Amino acid sequence: MLGMRFSSSLKRRLFVSYGKDWLLVIIMIIIFFGIDLIAPFHRQFSINDTSLMHKYTENESVPVWLLVVIAILAPVLIIAAVSLGIRRSWLDFHSGLLGLAVALSLTIMITDVIKITVGRPRPDMLDRCQPPPGIENPPLLLLDYTICTEDHDTYKFKDGFKSFPSGHSSFSFAGLGYLAFYLAGKMHLFDEGGHTYKSFVFCFPFLGALLIAISRLHDYRHHWSDVFIGGIIGTAFAYFAYRQYYPSLAAQYSQKPFPPRFNSPSDLFTHENQTNDLEAAAVETGDPDYAECTYTDSIDSSSGLIDL
Repeated sequence: MLGMRFSSSLKRRLFVSYGKDWLLVIIMIIIFFGIDLIAPFHRQFSINDTSLMHKYTENESVPVWLLVVIAILAPVLIIAAVSLGIRRSWLDFHSGLLGLAVALSLTIMITDVIKITVGRPRPDMLDRCQPPPGIENPPLLLLDYTICTEDHDTYKFKDGFKSFPSGHSSFSFAGLGYLAFYLAGKMHLFDEGGHTYKSFVFCFPFLGALLIAISRLHDYRHHWSDVFIGGIIGTAFAYFAYRQYYPSLAAQYSQKPFPPRFNSPSDLFTHENQTNDLEAAAVETGDPDYAECTYTDSIDSSSGLIDL
């Protein structure tokens, strides 16, 4: 197997060359936090709607801090273990990390935009609202948030109108879904070899995301359609982000990220056993054949093992 290593200067050049991508990630995160401060649209509701009559509870099965650990920290650690610990590839580590950041930041931004504009009441909204006793719907009309006795400026009240789509669902499917695609590429899942264990490894992150989504139903924080659409959003953006930096899962070299964005790619990679003279010659001549030789290694997709 061919390894590759980066000098400190090349590591810096690698990150700088993707500066626009990282800047976009930061901008999307800032937009998310800015949007999250805006009061959502308050959709009208019926006081007799039983789907809104569930009890509000402070504790959640999967609190935000645990969601961050599962959907961000766990994928980062696994990507680092594979890219740096096994493949010894800074390019793979950077591409994997950047793709994950794009998937998560894009997902939370779009999810929050939809939440704010739709303003769907959560299943526990009436408990958050605390309507006055004895109130009824007007004839042929619905009620609105003005009948609520709860302080309209509290986070608890505002959050009661952010049911659609589920942020926990979209975020978990974005992070864990991206991890699933990353591992699928490394394992050559679609090499037509029929290795069943690969499918289990691929599905395991999705199972984790599904359980997080189901927990939102158990907590009565969301309706089923909220978590369903949230899962679709997260999975779609996970695959979109993955394909920005990696080839198709059915590609011959699916385990490799796309080549880095350098003007002269021939000076990027060196074999671990390559001499300094050859390295210097490759950098000096800018021979594209050298770059292709050092970047492309052989794949034994029939082995059934992760070809890293």
